[in-house]
Amino acid sequence: MPIPLPEAEGKVFYGWFDNHLAYISSTMKFLTDKGIDGKQFWNSADIYHFIGKDIVYHHYLFLPAMRIGIKKEYKLPDYIPTRGHLMLQAKKISKSRNWYIGLKDFLSLYPADYLRFYLTLITPHSQDDLNFDWEEFSARINSELIGNLGNFVNRALGFTQKSVNGIVPQTEEFDSADTEAQNKIKNLVNDMTILMEQNNLDKALKRILEFSAHFNQYFQQKEPWKGAKGTNNCIYLSVNAVRSIAVALFPFLPESSEKIWMQLNLIGKVSEQKWNSMSDLVVSTNHKIGASSPIFKKVEMSDIEKHKAKLGA
Repeated sequence: MPIPLPEAEGKVFYGWFDNHLAYISSTMKFLTDKGIDGKQFWNSADIYHFIGKDIVYHHYLFLPAMRIGIKKEYKLPDYIPTRGHLMLQAKKISKSRNWYIGLKDFLSLYPADYLRFYLTLITPHSQDDLNFDWEEFSARINSELIGNLGNFVNRALGFTQKSVNGIVPQTEEFDSADTEAQNKIKNLVNDMTILMEQNNLDKALKRILEFSAHFNQYFQQKEPWKGAKGTNNCIYLSVNAVRSIAVALFPFLPESSEKIWMQLNLIGKVSEQKWNSMSDLVVSTNHKIGASSPIFKKVEMSDIEKHKAKLGA
């Protein structure tokens, strides 16, 4: 865009000049529309700019220079997490060569949460490039999201419905396995907070999967279907663990976590819950959960082969 000043004849503004300022102006409008003092909010907040490695000059040099130029108005970003390029089947994405996946096309095939889950897991805390691989996508969704997390949520809530009519029972004295499970819940928020503040989003999501895997093992170890002593503790702790998963998972898989929340039949929405409540055991005795059903659907390998065949065609 030409600079409208006589002394700058022949000079132009680089397109990113306006874009940088729009980070501020769009945020100000959003907050002002909600009755919030945008400038005060911006200057008191931790500012994160998530960028790709090809625009480091713009965010590390141009943007700070512009902010410094307007002096005391708005603070500089506190963190600029910088990530690599996204590859497809180990090749550079190219629309002209039909080596790409349109977002609308993807969302007509799979839920947005599937893409969020997979990309978060494969994006490292570095500028290394990441690779979208259809077969790995299928394996991660089926094994980790469905086979681990989805399996625990469904078995915990499904068993509660079938065995005690969906009503969380009164607990008994905890044994060592129960105490360990309770501590897992109480420690989850501290573990997650550290990883999120460090921008280790992939590790944070993996921490949720580790949490779910532990409770899968706990549920299997306790064998509540046998109705022996400790069954009530297993149901109580497992249902509360599902609630913890719903809160922890919301920043990553908002639609899926809301479905889990609805099946728990808890008041409000998961988006309204405080982050620190993640480790609270607040699903109390006599609470009745809602109807349970599988949250996720398996990715079929036959479909994956069709998707791969379309690339480059």
